Amino acid sequence: MPTSLERRHNRRRRHERTRQELIEAALNQSAEGSFKDLTVEGVTREAGVARSAFYVYFGDKEELLLGALEDLIASHQNRLGRCWKQSDDPRRDIERGIYGMARVYADSSQLLALAGEAATYDEEVRELWSTVLETVTEGTREEIERLQKSGAVSESLDPEALAEGLVLMTERSFQVHLAQGESDPNEVASSLTRVWWAALFGPASSAKTEASEPEPSPSPEGRGTGVPEK
Repeated sequence: MPTSLERRHNRRRRHERTRQELIEAALNQSAEGSFKDLTVEGVTREAGVARSAFYVYFGDKEELLLGALEDLIASHQNRLGRCWKQSDDPRRDIERGIYGMARVYADSSQLLALAGEAATYDEEVRELWSTVLETVTEGTREEIERLQKSGAVSESLDPEALAEGLVLMTERSFQVHLAQGESDPNEVASSLTRVWWAALFGPASSAKTEASEPEPSPSPEGRGTGVPEK
């Protein structure tokens, strides 16, 4: 007989599984249309659960989207506010950070496309997404200031304006090129890396500064992922 602790654990697992099935069903349904066309009935039918079960987890479809976004943000919290690691090679740090973020965006393209659409008319979604961008922008500003103190970036540059411009440009580029899953995230990351380098460090002085895909890090299955290890 399962203990009371095991029963609670199993209930939590079933609860989380159903919640994730509803989110996945919403993403599958939205692949055929827009977020405005998404209905609770369609989501529950896709997930194979009763309509009443939806309201155990979410108040409406907007709350489902917010929950899915919050899950994504929490799972990649270590990337927010820190676009690159701090090492002796800031160019490489930036490159690794952008490749990593591009992969996250590409892997969550359906969800982020919905968020981009909903943010145009839903204030809560817009506020959540704005908070994410503000966090990344603030971390980028602090990183630029650190690089200025080390002499890697010119002190004549405005770190706040530069950080905001680079982050908004990158987010928009991801929306255009990756949200529909039609572009190679490595190619997008390579182009963006060159822009970041030029903005921060000036024109490239040699071929050595050319952006290229970072060496793949091993995956749990032993295959290369093409994504810098975080």
